[in-house]
Amino acid sequence: MDIRITLKFLKSTPSSEPAVRLSPSMHVFEVVDHDYSSNNATETIICLVVPFNTTQDITFELVTPVRRVVLGSSDVPFKATNNQLALQLPPLIANNDRVADMHMIVPFPGVDLRLEVADANQRGGEYAKKPYPFDARTAAMAVEFALLEAIQALELDQNIGLGSCGPIYLMGFDTNNPCGHTDWPPHVHLHMARPAYGAPIGHYYFDSNFTFSHNIMYSRKVNAEVTQFERGVPCPHYAPDGSMLFDLTITKTGSLRLSAANGNSALIEPIDSGFNTGAYVSVDNRVMEIAVTLNDKPASVQVARDGVPTHYLFDPDTGAYLGPAQIADPPDELALNQPTHSQSAHKLNSDT
Repeated sequence: MDIRITLKFLKSTPSSEPAVRLSPSMHVFEVVDHDYSSNNATETIICLVVPFNTTQDITFELVTPVRRVVLGSSDVPFKATNNQLALQLPPLIANNDRVADMHMIVPFPGVDLRLEVADANQRGGEYAKKPYPFDARTAAMAVEFALLEAIQALELDQNIGLGSCGPIYLMGFDTNNPCGHTDWPPHVHLHMARPAYGAPIGHYYFDSNFTFSHNIMYSRKVNAEVTQFERGVPCPHYAPDGSMLFDLTITKTGSLRLSAANGNSALIEPIDSGFNTGAYVSVDNRVMEIAVTLNDKPASVQVARDGVPTHYLFDPDTGAYLGPAQIADPPDELALNQPTHSQSAHKLNSDT
């Protein structure tokens, strides 16, 4: 039995050349699979087949200087000379070929929020054929955090997310074609964690204005039913026993309304014409403003809730989540609050 792995070689300086090439080996073979192997200015990913449960010494021709080698999200020690890189793999008993799957999971009670961290140099698939979608990515992150606030305000995190169907998953979209996952065009995902591979997944697609055009709902089951929800049509989410959990509706103007089974709801609207400008979350005449920016130093997603920022730090090489960092004293409650002066002109709960 052989094991399939992907190794990521991070380049010391940007280069179009591959970082390494596999040296001839009796027991290790390279797999040519463009869904799993790639090369760009910052990294080279090589897909290999190695023996099962065997310590393996592997050598590579060193083409460009390498600063780090990663398997999964773990570092692999290596030694490099002028023209050779050598490393030792520990015994492996399962495939580990998803090193290109670059995202961090920010955990909240009852909610897992996934933020993709691939950058413009790493785009693949359809995204490699077009300019990097900076605005769409900002819009997706703003909507994810706005949905988080809405879920918490409606207590869906406690009533559903911590229950047998949870947690609730919120996700953006991959831009580097990891493991053949094209994720095109830009959209936001929402679904329940359980039943595994059976829970329908909502795919909320952006239009050219960075509001929502439609939602396509399907599960990862083989031959799963695909349902498209247009603007104004609620998309229900059910528990395995058929009971109603909540529904999420794209409004007539491309905003979102999240409705609990008890009838309470939250409206999520863009601050300006599109969600790339941020989001308002409105519940019961209360409003919160969400603004999101991506920072390089430190590598983080900065989320400002009513102007109070928090950094969610990540490893830019692996996507691993490193934790939150408060850079300002938060207010007494980071829950939905009364409108500030800057928000006073915003029409609350205007379901248009």
